[in-house]
Amino acid sequence: MKIDVSRLGPEAQRQVLSKMLVVKARESKYGSRKAVRMMPNGELRRFDSQKEARRYDELTARLRAGMIRDLRLQHTFTLQEGYVNSDGDAVRAITYKADFTYWEMPAFWRGYEEQCPADRWNFVVEDVKGVRTEAYKIKKKLMEERGWRVREI
Repeated sequence: MKIDVSRLGPEAQRQVLSKMLVVKARESKYGSRKAVRMMPNGELRRFDSQKEARRYDELTARLRAGMIRDLRLQHTFTLQEGYVNSDGDAVRAITYKADFTYWEMPAFWRGYEEQCPADRWNFVVEDVKGVRTEAYKIKKKLMEERGWRVREI
């Protein structure tokens, strides 16, 4: 049954259109709520969860204090290269996308930042987790096999 909205009165048109234009926000699979932060370049960035956004705030404060350097968001690591199998089908690469990566000064050198040698900084791969999925557990093991320890927050 179709209704010609233009034949309805103004109040009825408003009601029908308001019902049609209602877009329900999709609920997150694990119940997390998105968060938005202003980046240093002025752009707005949407984070997958409030927890991840708060961790970004903490890391930017540590960056300003000189405790970490080279903070990167959503850095992708290739765990297995893509290839073409014997049937000629392309098999995609297996990748892991870390929430944050950065270089961290060891606690021993805190307070002596200028004197800390560049080769003493530790590379940190960080993931903010609410739910540890099976896919995440497997990829974490593959990361550790390749020498990258994943720090869970």
